[in-house]
Amino acid sequence: MAFSSRMDMISIRRYMDDPLFKNSFFMLINKGLVVITGFVFWILAAHFYDVRDIGIATALISGATLIVGFSTFGFEISLVRFLRSYDKSKAFYTCLFLTMGAAFTLALLYVIFVQYISPELVFIKEIPYAIIFILFAVISAIGLITSNTFIALRHAKYTFLQNALQVSTIPALLVLAMFGSLGIIGANFVGYFITYAIVFTLLTRYFIPFKPRIDREFLKKSFNFSFGNYIANILYSASFQALPIIVLNQCGRADAGIFYIAFTVGNFILQIPIALSVSFFVEGVYGENLRKNIKRSGTAMVLLLVPGILFFWIFGPQILGFFGSSYMAGTDLLRAVVLSSLVFALYTLFQPLLNIHMRVKTLILMNLLIMVLLLGLSYWLTPIYGILGVGIALIATFAIVDVVIIYLVLRWKWLVLGFSNHD
Repeated sequence: MAFSSRMDMISIRRYMDDPLFKNSFFMLINKGLVVITGFVFWILAAHFYDVRDIGIATALISGATLIVGFSTFGFEISLVRFLRSYDKSKAFYTCLFLTMGAAFTLALLYVIFVQYISPELVFIKEIPYAIIFILFAVISAIGLITSNTFIALRHAKYTFLQNALQVSTIPALLVLAMFGSLGIIGANFVGYFITYAIVFTLLTRYFIPFKPRIDREFLKKSFNFSFGNYIANILYSASFQALPIIVLNQCGRADAGIFYIAFTVGNFILQIPIALSVSFFVEGVYGENLRKNIKRSGTAMVLLLVPGILFFWIFGPQILGFFGSSYMAGTDLLRAVVLSSLVFALYTLFQPLLNIHMRVKTLILMNLLIMVLLLGLSYWLTPIYGILGVGIALIATFAIVDVVIIYLVLRWKWLVLGFSNHD
């Protein structure tokens, strides 16, 4: 028994020394920490806030997240691609300043034209809501850039600190309970501000020299790659971040709250293939063997997803019940979301392959297909099946995308060529 335990520890240590699994591990536990923090946050919100306030707040948070997706210009991907070979300070601050400026501008435009985007949220024109919403979008953009910088430096473990500090949103939530939906988004802003003030100080002190300026040479070098991924990420982010708005307009405020909680819980299982995908991309950029790593990543996905699906399928109702009995109505949606992870996994492996092979145009078209299918099917199915319609749409969307991926892999003969790092 002692020998067996010792061998198990040696095997675990060997896997943890492997950059593919080490960075995947830290990204996954970071996601887990985010989910746990969010779980506690929304349980408390469900008990201290009205379900209609939660529905409004989740739509606002989704809108801000969508704005951040529009604000990146694809530079969060370029950080992974170019930070290793370029001046770190120039690359980091160029990405940071451009993203912050875009987030501020787009959030302001969202407030101005909200009556045309989502009439239910027209109250956001009130000064307190507008200020908090805009600042929340900007601070979220800062967080995205700092997080991806740690990943690009192959120090994914430091993102754990970033996510751990976001626990500060919880006490803020309780203090601001009297302000309704404004209190929920305000609590997120306060927590994020504290987090990124500390993380930014750490990053600039130990990893990135404090030389803030926008570098034109970096822009020129990374523009085509960045902009292509920017378009692709806009399409992908829109596919998911617009879902709460569709549910709010199609099913009402109460169902929007139930949808958000169930989808957030189910989203945890989707982080498994995403974490492995990001690590797979980083290792591919560093020249590691693609054929070997795609097999290892795919195997790891299956081994982790199957027990995860079974867990959420069995205990899903009890987990949702922690938020309040009314949220158990989202059980079928939760089960559909976790089941979709099996068809979602193939896409997460194919996406970094496209970036490694510089086939950004194909990635754009694929994400456009995802957006059209997911939003179109969700809009069509929610009046029929309620919030479950989104889960059905999710499974159908990635099942169709998987067929397209298999066709492209066969057409490009990647199975024969061995997924080499160069076409």
